[in-house]
Amino acid sequence: MGHVFDPDEEGCSSSQTVVLQGCAGIGKTAVVHKFMFDWAAGMVTPGRFDYLIYVNCREISHIANLSAADLITNTFQDIDGPILDVILVYPEKLLFILDGFPELQHPVGNLEEDLSANPQEQKPVETLLCSFVRKKLFPESSLLITAQPATMKKLHSLLKQPIQAEIIWFTNAEKRAYFLSQFSGANAAMRVFYELQQNQSLDIMSSLPIISWMICSVLQSQEDGDRSLMRSLQTMTDVYLFYFSKCLKTLTGISVWKGQSCLWGLCSLAAEGLQNQQVLFEVRDLRRHGIGVYDINCTFLNYFLKKSEGSVNVYTFLHFSFQEFLTAVFYALKNDSNWMFFDQVGKTWQEIFQQYGKGFSSLTIQFLFGLLRKGKGKAVETTFGRKVSPGLREELLKWTEKEIKDKYSMLQIEPMDLFHCLYEIQEEEYAEKIIGDLQSIILLQPSYTKMDILAMSFCVKSSHSHLSVSLKCQHLIGFEEEEQASAFMTPVFTLNQSFKLHNLPVSQLHLLCQALRNPCCKIKDLKLAWAICSWKAASLCSISCCVVNSFRSEAEAKRTPRARLLQAQASLASLDTALSSRMALSLFSTSSQGKDVFSRLYRCLISPASCGALAAVLSTSQWLTDLEYRETKLEASALKLLCEGLKDPNCKLQKLKLCASFLPESSEVVCNYLASVLICNPNLTELDLSENPLGDTGVKYLCEGLRHSNCKVEKLDLSTCYLTDASCMELSSFLQVSQTLKELFVFANTLGDIGVQHLCEGLQHAQGIIESLVLSQCSLSAACRESLAQVLRSTRSLTRLLLINNKIEDLGLKWLCEGLKQPDCQLKDLALWTCHLTGECCQDLCNALYTNEYLRDLDLSDNALGDEGMQVLYEGLKHPSCKLQTLWLAECHLTDACCGALASVLNRNENLTLLYLSGNDLKDFGVQMLCDALIQPICKLQTFYIDTDHLHEETFRKMEALKMSKPGITW
Repeated sequence: MGHVFDPDEEGCSSSQTVVLQGCAGIGKTAVVHKFMFDWAAGMVTPGRFDYLIYVNCREISHIANLSAADLITNTFQDIDGPILDVILVYPEKLLFILDGFPELQHPVGNLEEDLSANPQEQKPVETLLCSFVRKKLFPESSLLITAQPATMKKLHSLLKQPIQAEIIWFTNAEKRAYFLSQFSGANAAMRVFYELQQNQSLDIMSSLPIISWMICSVLQSQEDGDRSLMRSLQTMTDVYLFYFSKCLKTLTGISVWKGQSCLWGLCSLAAEGLQNQQVLFEVRDLRRHGIGVYDINCTFLNYFLKKSEGSVNVYTFLHFSFQEFLTAVFYALKNDSNWMFFDQVGKTWQEIFQQYGKGFSSLTIQFLFGLLRKGKGKAVETTFGRKVSPGLREELLKWTEKEIKDKYSMLQIEPMDLFHCLYEIQEEEYAEKIIGDLQSIILLQPSYTKMDILAMSFCVKSSHSHLSVSLKCQHLIGFEEEEQASAFMTPVFTLNQSFKLHNLPVSQLHLLCQALRNPCCKIKDLKLAWAICSWKAASLCSISCCVVNSFRSEAEAKRTPRARLLQAQASLASLDTALSSRMALSLFSTSSQGKDVFSRLYRCLISPASCGALAAVLSTSQWLTDLEYRETKLEASALKLLCEGLKDPNCKLQKLKLCASFLPESSEVVCNYLASVLICNPNLTELDLSENPLGDTGVKYLCEGLRHSNCKVEKLDLSTCYLTDASCMELSSFLQVSQTLKELFVFANTLGDIGVQHLCEGLQHAQGIIESLVLSQCSLSAACRESLAQVLRSTRSLTRLLLINNKIEDLGLKWLCEGLKQPDCQLKDLALWTCHLTGECCQDLCNALYTNEYLRDLDLSDNALGDEGMQVLYEGLKHPSCKLQTLWLAECHLTDACCGALASVLNRNENLTLLYLSGNDLKDFGVQMLCDALIQPICKLQTFYIDTDHLHEETFRKMEALKMSKPGITW
């Protein structure tokens, strides 16, 4: 924080916006106050700012209208003179601190027109704050904003190039240091600290500073029952209830009933404040809720209330979460007939949260879930002296089901907020019912805490249905490697002999994987994407052994021609290097019912030790069948160890993907290792080495293994591997002996015509059953036409040929069409995108369509076919022998002139289901002709792609009429 407002490299101190985010209780306000004190002492940003204007957003939220001038004069009310005039002389010397920026209740677009640039103009508080954020007010000034994650969703769209920072939770070492600072004796502090570590949930929750503060506040002198009670604390509600119950036991001089009556008054005060967006309370407010002058001055209330800064008789809750918790208690006990303050709070809890749109993200709702947990009523009654409403629990659960039904499909509910609510109530059957109805969960927060993972784990393990979970994040917060406790032990500090240090490292995904290992968990697809952190390699093993009973059947969606060429994937992200073989083996051994296990490692730095541990897993696991490394730079020594595991007779791996994972200097050695794997492991059916610098020498070594009789590889991907025609000679010899290869990918290599001729020679003499050949972007020309045509004539098994981005030209296509017309040719998918074709080739294609009954998918995109060429091609499409189902004609220089002929095709062809015409110059007249044809019953087209930006209203009406007539059609 001391450097976020520093001048840039050129010494310029321009206006800056810094956003400090973190969950409730993380210490955002404390950080801001520390920054202010350090600024006043000249320790940070010296000379950068003349004035700091601090605004507590919650304290002003209940005010109807306010101006920027009001905020400034309130801040400097003890200074005489025209302070506003003085301050505004140098606005670049101002820093506005907006602490606790509220969750916006109105759409951002609706606020834009109301924003004000006049510091004297009074506006609603939300509009005023947005005027600061949008730099309408004091654009030369700087901003420091604190906000909770839920607020950031709308706030982010208002910000202009902000610096974003996030306060992280206590590490174990920091928490230990905090406990030592809060207790008078080190032994007392460590006794509580280690008792806390016996409870995994409480240990995680106490990483939140406010939880540690609450525990330390009420456990200065530990009683006999506290140890067992601490072990029972599982949720945030448990901790807050524990705090209030311990505070109640500190009463001296007054009865427990009197203390409970004070708590009752605080509950109704909190609820009324939340209803009115009020956090500051005068003495008369407290009296209205039954809290008298004596109560205000007693020590007991100091546990919950404090005087507002700069005010004598104005009070606020010690922390806003206290107000939210007591509000939840108020509604949990509201139906009790003995409650005295019902009239003060007129709205129901549903009305409050519908009004402010918070829903499951509200701590009050989460606390309400926790208070209504089965078996929790006794603890609530003991602390507050009243029974929980018997019908409220069912009411809350029904409300939850309705909220999910109404809002989840519209992405109005953040799944993690729902997870926290379900975790608080701790009922697996109910969680199973709710999660089972979701089918798919997408988690897109930029960061997750230990508490998030704990809540997620509880809900995931409760899912007995096939659930798809996609987790995409940048940071997992709070999983840093723990420092040794000795770093915080002074020379005179000693522990009783009964204490032991608990510093075993824990995987970041340990909790989630615990849940995934549950025999009832049936998640079938788990994706962890682009996490910029150091995950333990143990996490990999945990995930791999946990995703059991999962039959992976991902249907390949249709893509645009360009997207089909380059398949971009972003899945499981970086893992740490530290992995012990014992940890890996123990984790994998927990799975005994798996059917198909899939692991992905993206952008990792994997050490030889980690590969050695993984090798041990490969040699023992009966369920690991699919392993993928992507953009994971593996040293030769690491790959050697991995290959030892792959060669083990017990290895069941079937699919190995090592994409962009070799270092250039080790490629040849690695290919030698992999060749030995291919010789020893007959289970391996898929090998993907794409985007590695194998070179011709590497392929030569690899083919020694590929040619061996034990090799059963069915799919080989050598795309972007720096291959030339020399590699093709080796691959040709492999093709001639292989009896299993079905798919060969060699796109984006400079094979040239000579190289492809070698490949085709091998294919013509092949003993195998090659089905798919991908030669896209291989520097081919029309010179290779005879070889390719001969393959089409002689290879009955070939059903897919991709020649994208090669200079095939009309002459080359003429020869290909000759091959297509042969009775032995059974090609189904032909891609000729960007092959330098013109309208001259369309007659040859037309002739091929007359005779070929197998072709189903034809891609001619990005070729200058023109209207005349297409009119010729359409004759072939109308022929009864043509069974084409998908036709890609993007960017083919087409206009309205060809639409009449195309309409006649649609009126006669009953097989065509997809037509792609984007990137062509089709106007309203042409599109309307196509719509007239599409609406006919004989037309079976289901997907129709055109550019619609330039079309007029009449055309859109026709398209809407078509949609009404055929609801299944998509544009």
